[in-house]
Amino acid sequence: MNDFLVRALQKKILPAIVFHNEENVLPVAEAFSNGGLRVIEIPVRTTVALNAVSTIRKSFPEMFVGAGTLLTTILLNDAINAGAQFGLSSSLNNKVCNEARQKKFPFIPGVMTPSEIELAYELGYDIQKLFPASQIGGASFLKAMLGPYDQLNIKFIPMGGINVSNMHEYHQLKNVIAVGGSWLASKQMMDEKNYKGIEETVKHALQAIQ
Repeated sequence: MNDFLVRALQKKILPAIVFHNEENVLPVAEAFSNGGLRVIEIPVRTTVALNAVSTIRKSFPEMFVGAGTLLTTILLNDAINAGAQFGLSSSLNNKVCNEARQKKFPFIPGVMTPSEIELAYELGYDIQKLFPASQIGGASFLKAMLGPYDQLNIKFIPMGGINVSNMHEYHQLKNVIAVGGSWLASKQMMDEKNYKGIEETVKHALQAIQ
């Protein structure tokens, strides 16, 4: 199992924050850091995403900064060049997975079926993103995966429909290394520049896990 990813996910939460405005980038990162969570995934879905990766890396060197939604090898390399320390995808793409492995870039592919779980494992990935988690059965699905895949020690990051009220259903499962989601810094909170609220939300989530 990738030691870097294990360290990055030690708080058991991976926030996925979509930035639409560059002025939110540093205040949100500061709110996460002050709240006690020093890992962030920035989905590459907007024009400011890659700049956000670079900005946080430079200003908060203690944070683990990842890039998400890396659907092509071009996006993967753009993320690496921007300074991303790890990457994620919504799907299992052989080309992207092989490129990440060749570059020795910590990567978490997306899966949603037993066949994809096995294929990702064969490609060398034992930390996988389950997406969209709630739509395919959520914690019940992951509990069902414990039996056949416990022997492979595969760990999952469920994403999609996760929030502070249901994350306990996932954290109690031994095959869940962390939960992911955007609720820690919603678009509304960022639009309102409610950075203190984001910090308090982070603190509450971490306390709930402990």
